[in-house]
Amino acid sequence: MPGVSIQTAVRVGPSAATAVETSQAFFVGKTARGPIGEAKLVTSLAEFEAIYGGYASYSYTHPSVQTFFEEGGTRAYIARVVGAAAATGSVTLDSLAGVGGVQLLTITANGPGAWSSDITVQCVNPGTASNTFIIKIYDGGELVYSTGNCSSIAQAVGRINSSATASKIVTATDLNAAGGLFPHNNASPVALSAGDDDEGAVAAADYVTGLNLFLESFGTGVVMCPDSSNTTVQTGLANHANSYNRLAFLFGPYDDTIAEAKSAGQVLSGADVNAEHVAYFYPWVYVPTSTTGVNRLIPPVAYAAAKRAVAHTQVGPHKPGAGLISVASFVNGVATDIDKSNGDALDDAYVNAIRVINNTIRVYGARSVSPDTTNFRYITAQDVVNRVVVEANRSLEDLLFSVIDGRNTVFSAVESKLFAILEPLRTNGALFEAFDANGKRVDFGYSVKCDASINPTSQLADGLVKARIGLRVSSVGDKIEVDIIKSNLTKSVV
Repeated sequence: MPGVSIQTAVRVGPSAATAVETSQAFFVGKTARGPIGEAKLVTSLAEFEAIYGGYASYSYTHPSVQTFFEEGGTRAYIARVVGAAAATGSVTLDSLAGVGGVQLLTITANGPGAWSSDITVQCVNPGTASNTFIIKIYDGGELVYSTGNCSSIAQAVGRINSSATASKIVTATDLNAAGGLFPHNNASPVALSAGDDDEGAVAAADYVTGLNLFLESFGTGVVMCPDSSNTTVQTGLANHANSYNRLAFLFGPYDDTIAEAKSAGQVLSGADVNAEHVAYFYPWVYVPTSTTGVNRLIPPVAYAAAKRAVAHTQVGPHKPGAGLISVASFVNGVATDIDKSNGDALDDAYVNAIRVINNTIRVYGARSVSPDTTNFRYITAQDVVNRVVVEANRSLEDLLFSVIDGRNTVFSAVESKLFAILEPLRTNGALFEAFDANGKRVDFGYSVKCDASINPTSQLADGLVKARIGLRVSSVGDKIEVDIIKSNLTKSVV
């Protein structure tokens, strides 16, 4: 019928319009399905589910990733962890329907787990053209990929493995060394064998090993393990964050009291193991499920990481994901209500509270657990340093193997690269500029030096060029004090 048709829908997913690499998160944990031995970048919950599956009752990874995207995150790397006895399902197609056929190709699930039995494969022989066949792949009975007409096993295997859709769930292997044979026609799809993820055997050390999948080339961000608050895992996260210029977001058990959370924060600070890279959050939070009125309790780190992402995207690495910018849109409850007195006590114990403020849920702290409060009281200090380190490493890579001449050309090139990193941070407010009492600028909040004074000729002869950066990271205003003085009718107002 002629006319105008307008449909409405509810937006699901990240609210940020653009993605800033430094805002990304790294999740290591159990998932329902997906590859192992590599970390995959996902930019939405739909993309995560296409690779790693839906909710698994034994893991907090899926609802944490969902919360990250719903609360404003835009980039997440996923490292799947399985048990030592994990097995991967597969099915092999041969040339005959019965015994005695030649094995032609194997379709293997992209990762261990019983989920592989949901994948079915059908060969249509002949295809819609002479001397061809078609391989169709189904997930849960739904057709997700078809090779189209293929004239050889190698062609079918190539199409499956190069498909953005098929390669997320399976890989194909060519077994037809002699060539010339086609798989027999399967009237009905055949299922892959059921694998096993051995998730019950996953130990703390497995999560720590999984962190190695987050390569240095992925850049900076925040790393977390929603499935474990084990001390070994926490130490592994802190060490990884220090080694790869990232942050580590930690949490405690779901039933921790305020006193136990304070104790955990103080223990982490006392240990001082890469503490400037670590932030601790309390309590756990509630998020909605697909069942109306039913909520799920999850660790708070994905919510905190999402609001960090929003702060990076909207302002920069010096902006904490706390306060007004952290108002929840998906998280709908907290496991423990925290009043001002307890909030202050948690802050003193290096713990960032999740609180209900003005009828909204907010991250109400920007502390690191570092005892060096002069330099690293706020987690944003290390975040800014991380960004400078990562960008300097990438930028200066272009200058390697430059000629060192007598006109200091390479010195100027190095300084130029470093200025290009620091000046935008200054203009954005990330670096604290100094002014004297008359308003005259003392410094720009940073300095860059690459000259002969730190590069003697003997050193240059060995190919080493040194540079030095000094920077002063802007602080965070997390307290406001107001004096209210009442005057009586006979006194002036102060």
